Amino acid sequence: MTEEPKFAPPMPPKAPAFGGPAPTPGLSTEAPKAEKPATGIPANNFAAALKISPRIFETKIMAAILGGCVFFGMLLGMVFFGGSSAPQQVVRQGLSGVVPNPDIRTKMARCGMVSNTAPCMVYIMNHERNDRRAEYFFDQAAKLTGRAPYLIRIENQYYATAKISPGQIAKIKIPALR
Repeated sequence: MTEEPKFAPPMPPKAPAFGGPAPTPGLSTEAPKAEKPATGIPANNFAAALKISPRIFETKIMAAILGGCVFFGMLLGMVFFGGSSAPQQVVRQGLSGVVPNPDIRTKMARCGMVSNTAPCMVYIMNHERNDRRAEYFFDQAAKLTGRAPYLIRIENQYYATAKISPGQIAKIKIPALR
């Protein structure tokens, strides 16, 4: 059995166009089109410039890239701005730099936290460059609380001679208003 090659018959010549002016050779009526591959993505893009597959423009791949960027950003945020692994302990030692007052034998509230007639204590810092005795701050305590200065001197007899260095705080007992 021998097979004979099958040939298709030749195409008939194209019929001449009637009903319009004949096209001039070299002129085209269509606007030039930008190069677009079959996928509809322009040929001049970053993937073509970096010689990456144009498959990168698919929705799933773009979503994976975006998710990776978000994850990487969160990871960097945790590294740079995250807290420490051990919880910080709150230290409750009270006010530091306070010169203790031996005239205060019981717990007292600070002035301003209780009524104006109740006994209380006031803290005043030595803001000057020199050491001062505690009695130096009694007049200021009297102005702040409205008590008579001699009543404050009577209540703080032992504390009056205590030395208050610069930056230290005087703890002055204020008597009850009778």
